[in-house]
Amino acid sequence: MKSILFIFCALVAGLLTFSLNDSNPFRSVREVHAAAKSSPSPLMATEQEVKGFFDQYIERYNKKDTEGFLWLFSLKAKQNQQDGLPEIRKIYSDYFSQMISLQNSFEDMKIEIYQNAAEVKARYSVNQVLKNGGEKRVLKGSGRWVLIKEGGMLKILSFDYRHEKTP
Repeated sequence: MKSILFIFCALVAGLLTFSLNDSNPFRSVREVHAAAKSSPSPLMATEQEVKGFFDQYIERYNKKDTEGFLWLFSLKAKQNQQDGLPEIRKIYSDYFSQMISLQNSFEDMKIEIYQNAAEVKARYSVNQVLKNGGEKRVLKGSGRWVLIKEGGMLKILSFDYRHEKTP
């Protein structure tokens, strides 16, 4: 009789422990596993990491550091939904070589971070001084970047931009 009472108390104690930790202690292993899978995964990056990435982006762009700037792009990168990494390399190599100085800045940056990517939208302004004749120009427009993690680092998967027409 004592052993039956002991077993009963042990079962009740075990059920109380389960019910305190789980709303349904009688769920199957499959149900518990499915619930664990459906719980949200951590976000791909923090807002601070994304802002740090763009600090590097602006620094390398303004220094006309072609290799350092291109290192920020994924091997699968697309620019304006058409140019792949080889074309992006040529575009920025040619562009940087034509400039005496560049000063890129962002305004109204909006960052949305998901489990597998981050989307950043911003307005940009680029003050340029061209080598040919020392002409000064300002480009303004809006851009959209999609960042992913590649090798543990943030990289640009896609970059779409549109310059505003100057009067």
